[in-house]
Amino acid sequence: MTISSEETLEHPASFARRGARGTTARFRAGYEARLAHAAGITLYESFEAAEPVWRAFEARAAGTAFQSFDWLSIWYRHVGERLGIEPAIAVVTRAGEPLMLAPLGIERRFGLRRLVWLGGRLADYKGPLLAADFEARLDGGFEALWRQIRRALPRHDLVMLDSQPVSLGTPSAPLGNPFAVLSSSPAPDAAYVFDLPSTFEEFSQRYRAETRRIDRSKFRKLDAAGEVTFRFAETAEERVAMAEDILSRKAAQLAAQGISSIFGEADYLAAWRDLAALPEERTLLEVAELRLDGEFLSGSIGHVWRGRATLMVHTYDPEMLPKLSPGRLHLLKLLQSSIERGTGTYDLSVGYAAYKESFCDTPMEMRNTVAGTSLAGMGAAAAIRTGLAAKRRIKRDPRLMGLVQRVRAALA
Repeated sequence: MTISSEETLEHPASFARRGARGTTARFRAGYEARLAHAAGITLYESFEAAEPVWRAFEARAAGTAFQSFDWLSIWYRHVGERLGIEPAIAVVTRAGEPLMLAPLGIERRFGLRRLVWLGGRLADYKGPLLAADFEARLDGGFEALWRQIRRALPRHDLVMLDSQPVSLGTPSAPLGNPFAVLSSSPAPDAAYVFDLPSTFEEFSQRYRAETRRIDRSKFRKLDAAGEVTFRFAETAEERVAMAEDILSRKAAQLAAQGISSIFGEADYLAAWRDLAALPEERTLLEVAELRLDGEFLSGSIGHVWRGRATLMVHTYDPEMLPKLSPGRLHLLKLLQSSIERGTGTYDLSVGYAAYKESFCDTPMEMRNTVAGTSLAGMGAAAAIRTGLAAKRRIKRDPRLMGLVQRVRAALA
């Protein structure tokens, strides 16, 4: 059977638990649970229980930093736990070696139990960590494995797996995301990921000669305006301080456009601070600033993971030399630095912006899986799919999107 977001998934069986909640892996009684265990599936109810296998596996697995133990455990400590989300972290093994880790959870909302990816709004990409040879070692197809995983999961009314990239690899070495095949419904936004060449000069040849000339002219004018500094935070203390300033500026920038964001929410800010404060050997965030005579021009927060740099937050001061496009100059500095350090892939993350298309010719599709597993869940799934389809239509129609932006600005 092929599972899609338009089909109703079978209702997971409910089993009695054995063992203390949140301290060990979940083991359930019953025939279907024994089948799942025999299939090499272990379900963990807590981050503490999953940490050893998670950290060992992520060191060699394919995926994104948004599925790393540090990223998701910090999110859960500050956000997920407060929301009452119950971890349901599924680890699939073959011949005693992890094949896949799926960081799932059960979220209660509007009286329904929803199966979701962990990470909430702090994760641009959601999905599993995979062994590099996942496809070769997977026997019986992913649909069969997914049915086995669902047998091990707690009861839920609705499957709501959003923000799933179709590939967990790179443009030159794609690795299909098996969860993306559960749905044929594209998400409202695409992602902008591209490979980097060995030199910045080679990279700059990707855009028109006139664009290169304008960029060089703006760099010269900026240098002539005063002392220009572009630097990365070098210590945890600097990362925290710079990140807090950039997030504050980004929140204000979005609020002026009538857009609410996580950047001003206390729980999410606490999570950002903890990510920035990770010790050097586990550093994830890369925080940078562009300044003129000490005055802020532009700032960014990103991360580097397995040779892939991802830009998550980028903001600039609209009052400071807008004709010189400091935001673009900042991004060019980031790209040049990434190339010089040997980074192979750059990721401008999810969501349309005109400047992204100038760097990435082929956006990567994102998919959502929405399906009911109970009568109440079926109705909710139909409503959610309708809403997502409307959102996708608006975002892909410049006239409708322009209307939305004007309304937001008027209400701000």
